[in-house]
Amino acid sequence: MPTQPCTSPVIELLPPANSPPAILVDVRTGTRPDEGYDRVVFDFRDNTSTPGFSVSYEEEILEDPSGNPLPMLPGAKLLVTMRWAAAHENGNPTVPPGDLDLRPNLPRIRQVRRAGDFEAVLSFGIAVAPAGDPAPFRAYALPGHRLVIDIAHAGQNPWYCGQVYFADQQKIINGIDPPVTAVERRLTKPAVAGAALQELFKGPNEAERERGLLFVDSHATGFADLRVSEGKVAHVRLLGPISSDGSAVITIANEITPTLKQFPTVDWVKIYDEDGKTERPDGPVDSIPEQLEP
Repeated sequence: MPTQPCTSPVIELLPPANSPPAILVDVRTGTRPDEGYDRVVFDFRDNTSTPGFSVSYEEEILEDPSGNPLPMLPGAKLLVTMRWAAAHENGNPTVPPGDLDLRPNLPRIRQVRRAGDFEAVLSFGIAVAPAGDPAPFRAYALPGHRLVIDIAHAGQNPWYCGQVYFADQQKIINGIDPPVTAVERRLTKPAVAGAALQELFKGPNEAERERGLLFVDSHATGFADLRVSEGKVAHVRLLGPISSDGSAVITIANEITPTLKQFPTVDWVKIYDEDGKTERPDGPVDSIPEQLEP
């Protein structure tokens, strides 16, 4: 796990290759001091799609396709790569020239500059103050064909930097216990436990799947009725006709339990089937439904 939370790459699935390119029409920045972050927004034309994207800190931002270093103001370098996207159409730019090199001088964001627009790969570099000290960030798509990057102000914690535990195929093959590995996720406050389970059900991202991580869902289609009772006991009901498929190594319970126990308000986890049944419903002890037994 990273030594500084919420600085790991954010990767969202790429759209199908036959999707129409997402056409960028606007880039804007702003600051929200009351909420504790600066923001960059990439707006795409409504009749196109929102692109797949990756956002990560890099030692240096390179221009695409030349490979030359991109001249930028001092700061940590955040690379935003949008795939199956473009800032031009029929050879004409679709973004005002001033949007290609913004210098807003915000608390964190000093510059947003286009790095490439080639073969449906659109990239921008963001100079984040101060240099040498990457600030926590989050990145996500919003309705209305918008890609948003938020960068936390110094000393602020506008979102919870938590973990989600996925099944690890290498650990399973080699008999290593526990058979799960934690990955970093940005969790929306205040309902961070529910946000963590939502991230679990989304499954690992592309890079995490390449590392051999996967979501074992045990046929659960979702969850409901998440609550934490006195005694630091978390309760969650799984939806769908769940089954362990006879596995004595890994079920969804192996992923849910540590994902919830990371929070200081949770010492015990009770998982219920869709009918609200679990093997040990009472007392300070973990519990799973009978269907998750091997």
